Amino acid sequence: MESPTLIAGAGLAGLACAHQLKSDYLLIEKADTVGGVARSFERNGFLFDCTGHWLHLRDPYIKEWVKELLPEGMLEISRRSEIYSHQVRTLYPFQANTYGLPEAVVKECVDGYFAAREKYGDGKNTEAKTFEDFILQRMGEGIAKHFMVPYNSKLWTVHPKEMLAKWCDRFVPTPEPDDVLRGSKPPDGNIKALGYNTTLLYPKAGGIGTLSQRMATSLNEKPRLQTTLTKIDWQTTKASLNNQDEVGYQSLVSTLPLPVLVGLLNDPPEDVQQAAARLRCASVTYWDVGVAGENNPEDAHWTYFPEAHLPFYRVGSASAAFAYSAPEAHRSYYVETSHPRGTPCPHDEEAILNGLRQVGYLSANEEPLFMQRSTIDYAYVIMDKHYGQARATIHDWLGTQNIYSVGRYGDWRYDSMEGAMLQGIDCARKILETP
Repeated sequence: MESPTLIAGAGLAGLACAHQLKSDYLLIEKADTVGGVARSFERNGFLFDCTGHWLHLRDPYIKEWVKELLPEGMLEISRRSEIYSHQVRTLYPFQANTYGLPEAVVKECVDGYFAAREKYGDGKNTEAKTFEDFILQRMGEGIAKHFMVPYNSKLWTVHPKEMLAKWCDRFVPTPEPDDVLRGSKPPDGNIKALGYNTTLLYPKAGGIGTLSQRMATSLNEKPRLQTTLTKIDWQTTKASLNNQDEVGYQSLVSTLPLPVLVGLLNDPPEDVQQAAARLRCASVTYWDVGVAGENNPEDAHWTYFPEAHLPFYRVGSASAAFAYSAPEAHRSYYVETSHPRGTPCPHDEEAILNGLRQVGYLSANEEPLFMQRSTIDYAYVIMDKHYGQARATIHDWLGTQNIYSVGRYGDWRYDSMEGAMLQGIDCARKILETP
C-alpha cells in the first residue's frame, strides 16, 4: 500500500492536517473514534470531556473554519474561575484577587508585588531564565509563596525552578499595579478579567467531541479507525500497522507523543534516542463524578487548589457552565490530579471524596451517583533545562527524513486546542509546498 502522506493520530492536529491536504493522505487512529483527548463521553446520562476543554479562538482562519463546522453557532460563556486557599474562595487569577484572604496574606502578597516592581521594574525587561524567576520578578515573593509556587509544583509535579520561563507569557497573566491594588480591596463593581481565556466557546450540543466529529465528517478521505503504527522504517519510508499492512509514504505526520514516535523508529541515531529519554512529562489521573442536586447559580466553572493537603489541583463543573451536560436536577464534576509519568497516581477514590467534602462540593454525608477514573498518560510537558536541546535534536533529525511531529504532544509543547489545529494546518502547507 502506498500513500503520499501518512498521518498517525486523528486528534485535532491530525484532522486539521488532513483537512488542509484535502487528498492523497491516509489518516489512521488507534481508538474507535476521532478526537484524541478532544472527545466526549456519555456516562449514566451525563456528558463528560477528557477534563475541561474550552475553545479560545484568536486566529481568523480557525474562527471561520469553526463557524463552517458548527453553523448552528456555539455557546459563548464568560469565565467563572476561582482559587480555594486558606479555606477561602477568591477570584482567578490569584495575583490580582487577594481580597478575602487573611489580612496578613493580603499584605504579604501586595507588599511582595511592589517590592518586586522596585527591584525588577515591571519584570518584562528582565531576563527570567526559570519559571520561578518569572514568578518572583513579575509577582513577588508573597504571591509566589501563597499560590504560584505551590500550585504549579502540584500541577507540573516539579518545582518551578526546574522549568524554563520561555512558555509563560501567553498563559500566565501578569497583573499591573492597579490590578493588584484593586484586587486587594472590597469589590467596587469594576472587575477586570485577566488572562487569555476570559471568554469561552463551546458546542451547543454533544460536548467538545462535536468539533472533532465534524472535522472528521468534513474530510474527503475518512480516518481509518482502530489502526495503529507498530514500526517505522525511516530508511525505506515504510510504516507497519497493527493489521499487518505496510504503508509506503513520502511524508509521515505523527501526532503521537514525541518519545512514542522515537520508540517506533527502526534504529534511529543514538543522539535522537538519548534526546527522547530526556523528555519528561506529567500524567493526569482524573475522576468524572455525577451527583444528584443542581449547581448553585454562582458555582465556578473550575477552581484551582494550590494547597498540598488536598489531593487535586483543579475541580471543574461542566454543568455549572452549560446545563445539557447533566440530567435535570443533577450536577457533574471532573477532578484532576497530577503525577510524574511512569508513576502510579498516589490518590484513591476515598481521598478524592474526602477532599470534595472538605471544600464543599459534597456535603458531609452526600454520596455521588458514580465516579469514573481515567488517566491521560501524556498530559503536561515539563519544560526543564533539557527540554529545548532534546526537542530540537529530535525535530531537526525528523525534518531530514520528511517526518513531521505535530500537536501538543507531537510537537512536545504546552498549547491550546486552536494551537494544535494551527500546527496541523501549517504542517500540511509545508508538505504541499515541498517539491
